[in-house]
Amino acid sequence: MTTTKPAFGLSARAIDASEFAAIFEQSECLFTLDNGSGRTFVLTDPSGVDFLAIQDSADGNVVLVELADDHESIHHHAREVLNRAF
Repeated sequence: MTTTKPAFGLSARAIDASEFAAIFEQSECLFTLDNGSGRTFVLTDPSGVDFLAIQDSADGNVVLVELADDHESIHHHAREVLNRAF
């Protein structure tokens, strides 16, 4: 089941590992962080939209975090999300 919840200029949705594999294959990976309990990716899709993907190591499921406003900096939001996660 996919859900979207806008918050602080971001929207997030949960996807399974197979859907993420297809997205990852078509995207450019700008940054990866492996923190043991999961991995965080900063990606750019084929249309140039930046987003975060946070993958749980236990089940491989992923939360995609996308900008609600494409004029905002993904780097700013990446720092916000990573600061809250760690």
